[in-house]
Amino acid sequence: MRRLRLLAVLLPLVVATGCGFKQEPIGSLPSFPQTVTDGIGRRVTVESQPRRVVSVDAGLTESAFAVGSGGLIVAGSGREQYPSAALRLPRAGGGGTPNVVRLRRLRPDLVLLPNATSASAAAALQRRVGVPVYVAGDATIPGIEHDVDQIGTLTGNADAAGTLVSRMQAQLRAVKRAVEAAGPPVPVFVDEGFFYTIDPGGVGARLIGLAGGANVASDAVPGKPFPLSRLRAAAPEVYLAVAGRGVTLAGLRRSKATRDLPAVRHRHFSLVDPGALSDTGPRVVTEVRELAHLLHPSLHVK
Repeated sequence: MRRLRLLAVLLPLVVATGCGFKQEPIGSLPSFPQTVTDGIGRRVTVESQPRRVVSVDAGLTESAFAVGSGGLIVAGSGREQYPSAALRLPRAGGGGTPNVVRLRRLRPDLVLLPNATSASAAAALQRRVGVPVYVAGDATIPGIEHDVDQIGTLTGNADAAGTLVSRMQAQLRAVKRAVEAAGPPVPVFVDEGFFYTIDPGGVGARLIGLAGGANVASDAVPGKPFPLSRLRAAAPEVYLAVAGRGVTLAGLRRSKATRDLPAVRHRHFSLVDPGALSDTGPRVVTEVRELAHLLHPSLHVK
């Protein structure tokens, strides 16, 4: 059994980015069986090397590919964004939970489910399909690191997973040091189109905090556009717009409602890929680094 030691839990996605799960020096791991703890605290045991894995969580799919187990994934969630090979996976079916009939036809040895899955729902699916079920952790850096490590163990790539987690932690520590040296957080607004913005409690807002930004719409109501009067009062210094949603700097400069925003006046405007604000896989480290450079153009990360 692979053991993990929790060093610390970060604040809403964490400010102390170097914290999380750390591998203990326990020597060479036996092959199988392997028992791990999933993201909601359930013990999950695989008796032998999985050959067919169904993932209904985009972050877990990404983690599997990142540790060298992508070839085992026979179906995904349909929401994968990284890597490109994951976009070609057939869908497992269903929303957050796969269709049981479809799942049985896929003949998986292991099923990966999103964090919204309850322990009872995971146990019920496991009984109906007859294979181990792993549920993702929450969208925090420690949660993502834990998932990477455990998915590596479950799929026979524990060493690669440990190396990846160590690299993620080192990179995030470097970003944290650089952001702290760059000065106070930069006021930023994220426009998903028509002034709808990111969920203040979601992964995107947390990543912005790690990147040295202060979300000026931290009191936004999810599902409603952010009021223009409050946007003007917040005076964001950086304006990030999700690519493909029709938001342009030229349009903001033409509008009387937005042309006097500091970010618009000074042309501190950037388009970001939708995945940069919703990723829950190991690529999140790259997203934090790229966001940090957008918020602090002169940032130097060692």
